[in-house]
Amino acid sequence: MFYQKRKFKNNKGLTLSAIYEGEEKDAPVVILCHGFGSSKDNPSTKLLAQKLVKQGISVYRFDFTGCGQSEGKIENDLTPQQGLDDLTAATRDLNKNKFALYGSSYGGYISLLYSTKKPVLALGLKAPVSDYPAVLHIKGNDKEEKAKEFREQAEKINIYKNAKNITAPVLIVHGSADDVVPLAQSEKLIQNLGGEKGLAVLHNATHYIISGPDLEDATNLLTDFFANKLLQ
Repeated sequence: MFYQKRKFKNNKGLTLSAIYEGEEKDAPVVILCHGFGSSKDNPSTKLLAQKLVKQGISVYRFDFTGCGQSEGKIENDLTPQQGLDDLTAATRDLNKNKFALYGSSYGGYISLLYSTKKPVLALGLKAPVSDYPAVLHIKGNDKEEKAKEFREQAEKINIYKNAKNITAPVLIVHGSADDVVPLAQSEKLIQNLGGEKGLAVLHNATHYIISGPDLEDATNLLTDFFANKLLQ
């Protein structure tokens, strides 16, 4: 068993924090991408990490700019492009040729964005954002100054159009009662993905699947998915 606290730099020279853990260093790896304003140490991310490690899968979880133990200010620094750079920097620190990705909400969006550009072994998503301008509109914060750059970048990104480039196996877990990122986004996304794909809908689950039976169900679905795709 190994457990490493890691530090690495993003393109702004900010120091980001990560944890790399598992049973064997040559085991397959899943990089975990948390949601906006959350961290690598939130309960749902840690639970997934624990379950994956028990299956014999290593985990690399990191904090985006301005989140958790990473440097920066989330309200000023974290945008779609910054998140993509953070994830790309994390892959360099991990230094593995092949890996899988997991992302929740914003982390799902960044994982999708990365996977449209570069190959991954598998992609697991929990309530991922596919259309950020629509989400910002729903949240009613599209007029806030701090969201301006975020929105401008997101409006230039078309996940649905580019989803055909993702040919790795994909599992999406989404709550039917999600009023932050509507289930309709994942239903549209699943139609556009280029490879093997599945959508698991958790009945009456909201966006914040962070405790209770819904979290257990979501985590087990994702763990089984990664084990099936990475340990064959």
